[in-house]
Amino acid sequence: MAVSVVCEVCGWGGLTAEGRQRRESVRIQAAELFEQGVKPPEVARRLRVSRKSAYEWRQVWRDGGAAALASRGPGGSRCRLLPHCLEKLAGFLEEGPAAYGWVENQVWTASRVATLIGRKFHVAYSVSGATRLMHRLGFSPQVPARAGRRTRRAGRHRVEGGDLGGGKRARAACGGYVCFEERSGLHPSPPRGRTWGRRGRTPVVTVSGRRSGRLSVAGLIAMRPGSRIRLCHRLRIHPAGKGKRRSLSERDFIALVDGVHQLIRHRSCWSGTG
Repeated sequence: MAVSVVCEVCGWGGLTAEGRQRRESVRIQAAELFEQGVKPPEVARRLRVSRKSAYEWRQVWRDGGAAALASRGPGGSRCRLLPHCLEKLAGFLEEGPAAYGWVENQVWTASRVATLIGRKFHVAYSVSGATRLMHRLGFSPQVPARAGRRTRRAGRHRVEGGDLGGGKRARAACGGYVCFEERSGLHPSPPRGRTWGRRGRTPVVTVSGRRSGRLSVAGLIAMRPGSRIRLCHRLRIHPAGKGKRRSLSERDFIALVDGVHQLIRHRSCWSGTG
């Protein structure tokens, strides 16, 4: 949807001039049917409108004739931003929140849009007013895609069917445990779930969680034919702050391996997948 067309719409209500004309033509057809003595239920069936609308149109037609069913022009309150200001606002929104100081969780919220309008155009908008304005501009709340998402590691090994590397097959054959280790980290505070973006286009935002600390976890499973699968894990919460550690230490991994040995008390072969 072009910005110039949207700006023309946003002068008043949410309907375009074509939409108002289309609705007016339906009401005029209803007036012609009323003149022919057609009942409102039949008018509703022919024009594919609700019976309530048909009865209301007949009452208006009785009071003022067909002219009373003509369009009264755009409704709703007049937009406080001029068309060229709306064009500029759409451009500002396309640049993203980071360009205007919102570096953390770079998503557009109605509150941020209202603040941006106040900064750029010196016009006060409420959160609900900014929400209605965004809808008129052709924006909608969407779930954004993260920039620079990590791809899944390729080359996952399958245990079924004996797809094990050298050494692991021999260890499994002699009755030992085969162990697989994996580690990961995440931020405990998730980013905002939605941002305003153009309809039909998924926005891509950069999300930073450096002020929310970090959660690190390492897990290990021990497998042996005929025995239960054993699971061990190690969890660490790293507080936020400059110079703070943000991953598991060597001592944590030693404690994890020692815990597995205490659990299975058997020979084992290790496979690190982290």
